[in-house]
Order: sequence, then structure tokens, then C-alpha cells
Amino acid sequence: MNVATEINSTEQVEKFDSKKSARPVYPFAAIVGQDEMKLCLLLNVIDPKIGGVMIMGERGTGKSTTVRSLVDLLPQIKVVAGDPYNSDPIDPEFMGVEVRERVEKGEQVPVIATTINMVDLPLGATEDRVC
Repeated sequence: MNVATEINSTEQVEKFDSKKSARPVYPFAAIVGQDEMKLCLLLNVIDPKIGGVMIMGERGTGKSTTVRSLVDLLPQIKVVAGDPYNSDPIDPEFMGVEVRERVEKGEQVPVIATTINMVDLPLGATEDRVC
């Protein structure tokens, strides 16, 4: 049973366009000498249940550039509008608690298409500093 509804939001389109112009895009395929790191990132895209990749290396080796360029290749995803966790509107395994409760009650949840966010955390990040 699909209780999600599509929202075509011009606000989301404008937000997406402003993000694209914020920085130049360096192509993922143009990054040289980081084959193992690129493979790990691609495997995480294919199977998110891997749980992420910790990338370590010397300063200036292209770690952040590689990850940012990969994000630019990913398609938009459909998420529940207004949900801070970007809950999947169809799969209960990938829904936040509040969204899952709404869906179980039979409520229709609004859906938008959005870009996938990259989370770049410093190695010593703790919950109190991130939030």
C-alpha cells in the first residue's frame, strides 16, 4: 500500500539550483590515483547497508573532493516532505518513528524529490558537537 503523495515544489527546485552554483563540480571520473577509495565509495552507493566509509589520508590528497564529486553523480531520491531524517515514503525500514506512525494510521505523507546530502564529519566528532 503506497500512501505517499507527490509534491512538485518550486521551492525545492530553487534550492537545488542554488546549491549547484555554489561551487564548481570536479568530475568523479577525473580523479586519479585514488582507485581504492573510489571503489569503496561506489560500493557504498550500491549497497548502503555496508554502513559508510572512513577515509583517512594526508592533507591535499583529494578526500573531500572525491566524496563531493560522487554526490554530484547520484540521482535525486524521494523522501517525506518536512521530515528531518529524509524518511523513505515507501519502505518502513527506512522511515523515522514519526513517519512510520503516520503511515500506519493510514495518513498520506507528502513526498518530494531531493538531492542526497553528503555528511562530512571530522574524525573526533561527538554528538554534542555535531548537533
